[in-house]
Amino acid sequence: MTATIIDLAACREVDLTSLLTGPLRRARLVTLEAGRTETLSAADREHTLFVVEGSGTVRAGTTTVDLVADTAVTLPLGGTMTVAAGTGPLRYFHADLDVPSAGTR
Repeated sequence: MTATIIDLAACREVDLTSLLTGPLRRARLVTLEAGRTETLSAADREHTLFVVEGSGTVRAGTTTVDLVADTAVTLPLGGTMTVAAGTGPLRYFHADLDVPSAGTR
């Protein structure tokens, strides 16, 4: 088997289920424009994101944390978080991870 190289900057999102047998399901490169938000729900899969550039915040329940480049955030099964760009664009890598016990396979 050989490695697969994917240019996320060009395609923005890739379905990893045809490439990998592990828990990774999807990888995305997301750019939220200033003031925009995205809410992630971990009802049936877990999430992880890594800030590439920009700044903003992430809110989970009553907790809000600042996001800056090189910050990583994980969202375990059952949680919800809202990612918000600050005064400029926020760019981050986002991956969905399958949780076999959640019955998603």
